[in-house]
Amino acid sequence: MKTFTGLKNLSTNLSNNTTTGNDSLMGQLISDQHRYLLQKFFDNERTYTTLTVGAEDLTLTGVVATDATSATLTAEWEHQSCQQFVVFSNGEQRTVTFTQNSTAITWRPGLTSASTTAISTVGVQAYQIPATVSKIKNDTITVGQLVYTPAPIQSIQEWTLLNALPYTSDIPNYFYIYNNQVMFWPIPSTSGNVITFNYKARVPDLSFADYTTGTLSGITVGSNVITGVTTSWATPYPTGIDISFFNLHIRITPPSGDGIWYPIQRFNSATEVVLATPIQYAPSSTASAYTIGQLPLLQEDFHDMLVYGALKTYFTSIVKDKTSFETYSILYAERLDLLEAYAANKSVNVDLGAQPIPNNPNLFIYANQQ
Repeated sequence: MKTFTGLKNLSTNLSNNTTTGNDSLMGQLISDQHRYLLQKFFDNERTYTTLTVGAEDLTLTGVVATDATSATLTAEWEHQSCQQFVVFSNGEQRTVTFTQNSTAITWRPGLTSASTTAISTVGVQAYQIPATVSKIKNDTITVGQLVYTPAPIQSIQEWTLLNALPYTSDIPNYFYIYNNQVMFWPIPSTSGNVITFNYKARVPDLSFADYTTGTLSGITVGSNVITGVTTSWATPYPTGIDISFFNLHIRITPPSGDGIWYPIQRFNSATEVVLATPIQYAPSSTASAYTIGQLPLLQEDFHDMLVYGALKTYFTSIVKDKTSFETYSILYAERLDLLEAYAANKSVNVDLGAQPIPNNPNLFIYANQQ
């Protein structure tokens, strides 16, 4: 298994350019290769849930005057920030903007006559897509024990025709993705039903350097908590939150430890780390050397592919070297064959999709030279 730092070091050494600038460049090329392979060969699927926001009767702090374009709620809007239809007591309807944890609401144009403090919302139709989403594969709304899977709408024209009137219901028929939001028709009429987004996740860049400052103590077999001595983990890493998506691991250096990379769930402080799985073997618990590193999500058998792929790009676009390009292309192709065979086993949760695009020699600057 190779950490991000180890992969960069190997790439810079093989490129015969160990400058700081090239080290940064290799990090970018490795991250690009990592993202490409994961998105092409593996499902990389996750699930996100949120709750529907249905119709509500709300109260304002005062009477709304003629031409008014804003008002104040008597209580903060606790749901997501959104826009939705609102009916004022004078019968006028406006699309009103609500902001989470705020009492302020706004709309355009102004009211044509005064209104009392009572307003009624129709329900929230659009729900924000999480930043981690690369592609939504499907979504569902769970109402009681029933799970509904709405059908997709393919064009804004069709969606606009469908929404000629603000129709509401707990049973969703269609959804449409627009402006980084998922919108449902009919508009959900009841709050608290579970919306589930099943999606293919974005792959973040690898970015964390290896960390080895200080030593470890309090290493106990069966425990998932490790204590650091003269460590400063709060500086490079966030504390108190689940960071498992960063794929950070810790390795206790043999012979004090078993040499296994243990996944880190969170850092409690500058001197305490919680592992996702307990320690299996600990010959020593005093002043143990260690390494915290970011591992690629790609299976460890194929970590060297990231290096070969980065060097292919380097020797065809940064430094023009046909021999080196061909050497690393062969090594990459060999690993690619193994990865295809490995990914064909659905027990590892993969999606082969289309076949990989072969190297095109016409794209290489020296392709036509003898």
